[in-house]
Amino acid sequence: MLAELSNTIATLIGIFVALMGAFFFAFWVAMGIWTFNDIRSRTRDWLAIVLASLLVLVFPLVGLVLYMMIRPRETLADVFDRALEEESLLRELEATLSCHRCGVPVQDNWNFCSNCHSQLRFACSNCGKAMRHEWSICVSCGADQLEGDLSAVDGQSNSRNREAVSPASTSQEMADRDAAFRPAQESSPRR
Repeated sequence: MLAELSNTIATLIGIFVALMGAFFFAFWVAMGIWTFNDIRSRTRDWLAIVLASLLVLVFPLVGLVLYMMIRPRETLADVFDRALEEESLLRELEATLSCHRCGVPVQDNWNFCSNCHSQLRFACSNCGKAMRHEWSICVSCGADQLEGDLSAVDGQSNSRNREAVSPASTSQEMADRDAAFRPAQESSPRR
């Protein structure tokens, strides 16, 4: 009876040791696979991938702790997302319109700067359509715009200079300027 009890205990201990060995082996393999996948998501350098995987496989728990301490902080996806975000911000900054004189951000449909009161859009000398100050040609008719025309229009735009002009000429000038910014009227009626 004592022999049977010792055989049963030895069998149970053998089964327990086999289960623990299988568990530790599976845990060791899982650490290696996890390390391989994690380092691959953080770098493209194959030497670093192989060395990190070997570190964890050769020194199971200590290697995993060391790997966690020296691994790159960001994944390649994080780096890519940050680069896209920076590029988007740069494009947004480049697309923002600003006053040619003071640099304050302005909207596309503004005719005058709210900060320095300079004229942002003016009428083309050839076709009369509205143009931005920084354009060298009219986008509607293709006429070259002279630098002298731009500075003359810019000088007239200052609201302080308008006070010295007579009211009749000011109202005529404003009517001409308003006509330049209205959309062109169609000659034939719509059906």
